[in-house]
Amino acid sequence: MWLAARPNVTPSVARSWYTHATAERLKKKIRMFTGRVSKQASYFEDELRLEHFLRIQTTLTQLVKRHLRDDHRDAQEFIETIKRCEQVHIVTRSENYAAMKAKGDYQDAGIELLDWSSLDYETQSKLWKKMLKGKVANHDEYQPLSHS
Repeated sequence: MWLAARPNVTPSVARSWYTHATAERLKKKIRMFTGRVSKQASYFEDELRLEHFLRIQTTLTQLVKRHLRDDHRDAQEFIETIKRCEQVHIVTRSENYAAMKAKGDYQDAGIELLDWSSLDYETQSKLWKKMLKGKVANHDEYQPLSHS
């Protein structure tokens, strides 16, 4: 909010301080995987993304705008919003774009989500290594168990 109050700094630029600068250092501590994977992502035919389905950029920008408009500085609300919005699903790159265009409406974007537990061991293993290990705070909760 200090940054947002500076001259010539838009709410979107202030928000980007978190989403593009600070998040890199914090994501391994606060980003949480939901246990949901798009059906398309489970086929590995496109690049994969950790998708912020709660629209983190838009949500934080709106929060900053509201705080500026109302002359209200609530750091706790900002922190709680970040924690809530740092939840991610695994989707494909094209689905990530479609979700943005559809303003987060997965049905409009044509995205079908599967539950992690419904995926076979091999798919879970590939996804865990590629998308979760070291990239989300709760990766250990989704480590596949071997067949033995």
